[in-house]
Amino acid sequence: MPSYRPMKPNANSAAARAQLPRSGRASTPPSGAERVLRPFGYLLVALVWTALSVVTLLLPAALPFGLWSANPDYSSREFLTGGDVVPMVLFLVFAVVVLVPLLGYAFVALPLASAPLAVLSWTYVGRSLLPAYADERLSSTGWSRNVIGPPTVGPTAMSLLPVRLTPWTRFWTELMLLGWRPGRGILVAGIPYGLASIAVSGWLFWPLGTVGVVVWTVITVALVVATVVLVGRAYRQRVSGRRPASRAVPGT
Repeated sequence: MPSYRPMKPNANSAAARAQLPRSGRASTPPSGAERVLRPFGYLLVALVWTALSVVTLLLPAALPFGLWSANPDYSSREFLTGGDVVPMVLFLVFAVVVLVPLLGYAFVALPLASAPLAVLSWTYVGRSLLPAYADERLSSTGWSRNVIGPPTVGPTAMSLLPVRLTPWTRFWTELMLLGWRPGRGILVAGIPYGLASIAVSGWLFWPLGTVGVVVWTVITVALVVATVVLVGRAYRQRVSGRRPASRAVPGT
């Protein structure tokens, strides 16, 4: 990916409407060498973000897999009934108050921060092969102090922001910013998902009958659906009141 010099705002972008300053280089056409090499660069970036997306999406399965791999004969019933009542109650309170919100937020925010970037990267791979995009930059970098990132003296860099805004790239950019920008909406959305992940780890290792499996499956699915609905609400709240930029065109 090319480097970026200090940036100036670009009003014709989703990131600018999100108050992320943009690179002045985004308005300059790419050189011939850059046009030849950028499909390979975007392909490499797309593969990396795709791998990270798969990892973050599989994180909720880490707990039950870890319990099973460490002790195939593990039973959650014995865990709950085989110890003292007071430590068990304290653990359950800790799980509900601390683990559920933290795990839920991580299980929701991390995929939101990675999967949209994978989609955007693959979009740029396709665009880099189209003559219609040959004379323009495909993505740029913005800086913001309001996003998650390593401690830095200046703002944190946000890359892969679309230069040509379309409904497709706008959707994935806004979705990506939900993951990178901490917010109460995603924290609340993660609570049902965190509860579902811990509940699944419990009932998978509980000797349940057919009826019990059906009941817990319905409960788990309902919790996941609740998270999806809450993420959708957070997305709508984010994009409400924003009009498409003048450069937006139909398609990808």
